[in-house]
Amino acid sequence: MAHRDAVSAAVLRNLAAEIFEVSPDEITERAAFYEDLGIDSVQKVEFVVRVERQFGVRLTDAEAAGLQDFGDALTVLRNRGISVGP
Repeated sequence: MAHRDAVSAAVLRNLAAEIFEVSPDEITERAAFYEDLGIDSVQKVEFVVRVERQFGVRLTDAEAAGLQDFGDALTVLRNRGISVGP
């Protein structure tokens, strides 16, 4: 299962990097979306929509609004029963 976790985290990291137009290496658990990665609200909405499609979940408005960094995204997915690693 650990391999699948790593793949899922890598998929999420690459998805974020593509949308935010940064290198995947810049997407760390503590990288704040707005402050560190310089995204705008449209990019965040696109990220939420793509996460929902990729992982087959529907985030609540509160969950989506609470996503402030990559670690938050991992936590929300874990809380929804999706196994993702760091």
